[in-house]
Amino acid sequence: MKPNQHDDNGWKTRVPNVDVRVVVFTVSDGRLWVALEDRGNHRCLPRGIPSRDESLDATATRILANQMAIPERYLEQLYSLSQVTDGEWTVSVTYLGLTIAGTAERPSNSTVWFEAEALPEPNHVDLNIIQYGLVRLRAKLGYTTIAFHLLPPCFSLSELQHVYEAVLGRELDKRNFRRRIHAAGILEATGDARREGSHRPARLYRFRAAHDADTYLTPAWAANNERETTAT
Repeated sequence: MKPNQHDDNGWKTRVPNVDVRVVVFTVSDGRLWVALEDRGNHRCLPRGIPSRDESLDATATRILANQMAIPERYLEQLYSLSQVTDGEWTVSVTYLGLTIAGTAERPSNSTVWFEAEALPEPNHVDLNIIQYGLVRLRAKLGYTTIAFHLLPPCFSLSELQHVYEAVLGRELDKRNFRRRIHAAGILEATGDARREGSHRPARLYRFRAAHDADTYLTPAWAANNERETTAT
């Protein structure tokens, strides 16, 4: 069958449209937020069309920078899905993005931040992507330092706990949380302190984990291959 012919199911094309969609989370005021694009009569996940001259990772980064004015803080590919809507076949490559706490106070361009627990009704595909992104984020809290990407470089234990609680959607026992965090050995004290309200100054910490934002997303072999492809 040639492209653009109808098949027995009535699809308009045998060649799918391809887009990249990004679900971005942040934490602000102790709550988890999701970024959606305001397109007048509906809201949807930020998305874009990949170019032949860029990797899919680069497309996702471009969506963050150009459509949302958000610097890349953390970005990982979630999964790809195929769907047919009104006879149009689309394959979407989805990404999970995180940005530092407080970003929800600075909406940019057509991006609007909504509380994860009070989202307007997006289309069912985007809603499934958001829900899966949240499942992935919650799971990674248990075995990675992904919370690092929702915090400034230095933070108090209370701020760290608030991030965990916002993502998990429930309160955590303060004593147990601190005991487990210290036992994990992922933090080191900075030697500085910051006053939080009327309480005594809180000690500040940072993550021990080495973190290279230039290489965590795309492995070296993929980056080299991309450069060679572009050069030809």
